[in-house]
Amino acid sequence: MRVLVTGGYGFIGSFIAEKFYKEGHEVHILDNLSTGKKSNIQFKHRYYVLNIEDEQCEQIFRTNKFDAVIHLAAQTDINQSIESPAEDSRMNVLGLINMLQFSKKYSVSKFVFASSSAVYGDNKEIPLNEQSKCKPISPYGMSKGIGEYYCEQWQELYGLDTLCFRFSNVYGPRQRDAGEAGIISILLKKVLNKERLVVPGDGEQTSDFIYVEDVAEAVFRAVLSDVSGLINLSTNTETSVNELVHCLGKMEQVKDVIYEDAKRITIKSSRLDNRKARREVDWVPKYSIEEGLELTYKWFKAEDDYAKRNVEEPAYKEERKAIIPFDKWDKKYLPYFENILIFMFISFLYMKMGDFFYNIDLLLVYILIVGITFGKVQAILACSLSILLYSWQGLANGREFIALFTDHHTLMQFSIYLFLGLLIGYIIDRRQLREENAVNELELFKEKYQLLDDIYTETRKVKEELQNQILYSEDSVGEIYTIIKKIDSLEPDEVFNGVISVLEQIMKTKEASIYLVGQGERFLRLVSKSNNTNSIFPSSIEIQSDGPFTKSVSENEFFINRRLQPELPMMIAPIQKGDRAVAVICINDIDLEHLTLYHENLFHVVTNLITASITRALDYADATSHERYIEGTAVLKTEYFHKALKSKQKAKEQFNIPYSLIKINEVEGMREVIMKITASLRDTDYIGLDESGTYWMLLSNTSKENAKIALNRFRSFVDMQYFQEEAMYV
Repeated sequence: MRVLVTGGYGFIGSFIAEKFYKEGHEVHILDNLSTGKKSNIQFKHRYYVLNIEDEQCEQIFRTNKFDAVIHLAAQTDINQSIESPAEDSRMNVLGLINMLQFSKKYSVSKFVFASSSAVYGDNKEIPLNEQSKCKPISPYGMSKGIGEYYCEQWQELYGLDTLCFRFSNVYGPRQRDAGEAGIISILLKKVLNKERLVVPGDGEQTSDFIYVEDVAEAVFRAVLSDVSGLINLSTNTETSVNELVHCLGKMEQVKDVIYEDAKRITIKSSRLDNRKARREVDWVPKYSIEEGLELTYKWFKAEDDYAKRNVEEPAYKEERKAIIPFDKWDKKYLPYFENILIFMFISFLYMKMGDFFYNIDLLLVYILIVGITFGKVQAILACSLSILLYSWQGLANGREFIALFTDHHTLMQFSIYLFLGLLIGYIIDRRQLREENAVNELELFKEKYQLLDDIYTETRKVKEELQNQILYSEDSVGEIYTIIKKIDSLEPDEVFNGVISVLEQIMKTKEASIYLVGQGERFLRLVSKSNNTNSIFPSSIEIQSDGPFTKSVSENEFFINRRLQPELPMMIAPIQKGDRAVAVICINDIDLEHLTLYHENLFHVVTNLITASITRALDYADATSHERYIEGTAVLKTEYFHKALKSKQKAKEQFNIPYSLIKINEVEGMREVIMKITASLRDTDYIGLDESGTYWMLLSNTSKENAKIALNRFRSFVDMQYFQEEAMYV
């Protein structure tokens, strides 16, 4: 089952959506995220971020064939409804109407509306049942009451199966402690924050608290049942605020309790009778107030601990911010520091243990190590330091400064240092550059891969949406194919009867008809029509010159009544067999919103499919004419006569199309008499033979009065009797 949950990211909605998912159903969520959070849902689902009053919601219904809509999205803050009643009505009334309209339009099987005990107001009757007087004391309660009335009217007017649950005070995990929050979530938050509890009034006011998972279970069961109307959803138990405080005190130390004046809209006591829910939904509340409070407390406690851990995180982040500049300093200046340390170590070895490393040039080793480790910049620095150390030792050994730099051996030594330092540094830098380029390319490829992955994911989503549209939307290929299968028959009469149902479903009309083109193309004879008592379908239509029927029959043209001429149908289409029209489809009435190019194209498509079915049936009838008729006559054999009679009976039951059955009494020269009668009959009339050898005449779309007129034409050469629905008229 495909279920749409409006407000599915909210407190109650998330539990209901989760319940349907766990039971193996496909869940879709419509939410504007004004109060709901995506983190409340941790399972696979489809979601749409839109306001419920937005017209774009129609696209969601169009592309998904929802079996059930559970409408929870609403403005639920009572105080806000008092401050901004217009905004409250926009969301709670206009949004509901939007959902009801689309549910009706796209054939949703079940619509569940989340109402509230607020509709009862301060009713002193305890317990309150579904027949108790409703007198809401806030705009929120009024909007919920109006919503119930709309649901009731949509069921009466349009046949939409609606169910309104009047929730009592719902509590549980994921409930916010602000806005629409209940007293339990507010008290829990204050207890966990070690704050004083502020209780309105004396704390003895009571309410009927119900745990959220009990609500989800009841809604799930109701959707799978055939229950409708109004139902209270509660525990039928009163619990005071003081009792709540006492229960919370067993779980967490309560700092202090302060009692303040109650607000004007505070209701002293409330308890809803849940016997109807128990009886019709086969449901009982599972959680007591103590069990529900314990589960709710554990969730709020875990959330509070998590929040406190996150509160400490900013200080840690500030500490990290102080470290980050030092990290950058490390990356920039640490190689110089390490280079100096290595130089000091090499200098010590060079000065103190030079003889020990008799054939090893320690300064050259130092330059090689630094160049390989740090690259060109540090290698040049190492060369400079090595030259300074070499020069300083030469001066310390008594050599002249000028002589030191004019000595070929010394200059050669310096050149070797510089050459090796630059060469090693260049090689290392080049390798590092290649590594950096490789890393950059890898990052680039990762970005490209992520982009392609996003495109692939989005393409899959679009593909699924298109697939759903093809399979499930009301005028999709899949739906049209399913409907057209109704005329998948080889019997012309059955096809003609099925065409009306096809037109009514696809073109959304209650006034469709089909006429056969008579011989000479002078008249159209009604063969099937919609069963609409308020409409008049003429039994025959004369084809006048230059009229739309003439163009349809003679020129194979479609007609759309864009000028809204009252004497003409809204749409006319010919049914062609070969190079001639054999029938004409008429749609007498259609909603103005369907007079669009889209629906005109849809009419063409449906007509082509109907044409294929009718042509196939007529070809079959022609090919089997030797089996249908007595050889050399136009008289139906017994088997096929009974089929024709059953078809006329079915047309009368479904579409109220009359027919007349006339018994032809045996006379001399019966064969010639039958030939005379056959020559005078219409294409839709039949003569047949029953098991006893009696001849019968079956007149299509003919009332008793019209049949008697036809009878008078034949009385000069044959005696007949009338039969209509097993009654004989003489």
